Amino acid sequence: MRIFEAVDDGSRFYFEDGALYTHVDAEGVNLLQYVSAMEAALKDRENLLLLGTAGGALATQLSRRGAKVTAVDNWPMAFEIARRWFHLPADVECIHADALTFLRTTERRWDAVAIDVFSGTEIPGAMLTSDIGELLAGVISPGGLIVWNVADCTASWPAQWIARALRRAGLTPRLVPVLAEDVGNTLVVCRSKPGR
Repeated sequence: MRIFEAVDDGSRFYFEDGALYTHVDAEGVNLLQYVSAMEAALKDRENLLLLGTAGGALATQLSRRGAKVTAVDNWPMAFEIARRWFHLPADVECIHADALTFLRTTERRWDAVAIDVFSGTEIPGAMLTSDIGELLAGVISPGGLIVWNVADCTASWPAQWIARALRRAGLTPRLVPVLAEDVGNTLVVCRSKPGR
C-alpha cells in the first residue's frame, strides 16, 4: 500500500497492489469517477453500510452530506489511514471485521449497502459465495438499495456473476457502466421490494 501527495495541489492518492483505490483533493473531496457514481446512486439514503474502506472517500462524501455511515474493513489500519490522510470524519462508525462474517452475524439493517471490496483489481473469491445475495438482502431495510462496484465492464464474469447472485435472492439488479477515459467500472445496483 502506498500513499502519495501531489506537491502542486495537495491531492492524495492511495494505491494498493498497483491499483488506485482513492484520490481526493486537499480537502478530502473525492476525485474518482466510480466513487462519484456510487455516491450518486446512494444520494437519498440516510443510513448506510459500506463494505471495504481503502482511503474512505465514499464514506467521507456520504457522511459530509449528513448520512449515518458504518464502514467495515478486515484491515484495522484502513480506518487510521482514512482518518489521517483522507479526511474520514470522526462520526463514521468503523468496524474491524471480515465482510462475510459481519453480514452473517449482524442483526442490524441499513437503508443501503455499498460493496467496494478488492484485492488489487479483483474481487476476492471469498466474497463470491453462493449465499452472498441472501446475506446482502438480509441487511437492507424494505426498499433498501445495494450498490456493488466491479472494476471491469458490464459483460465481465464478476459483474454477471454478482447480478445472478442478487437475482437468486429475489432482487432485480441493473448493471451501470462507469467510464473514466478508457478505463471502466460497473456498478451492480438493485433495490429490495418495499415490503421485503
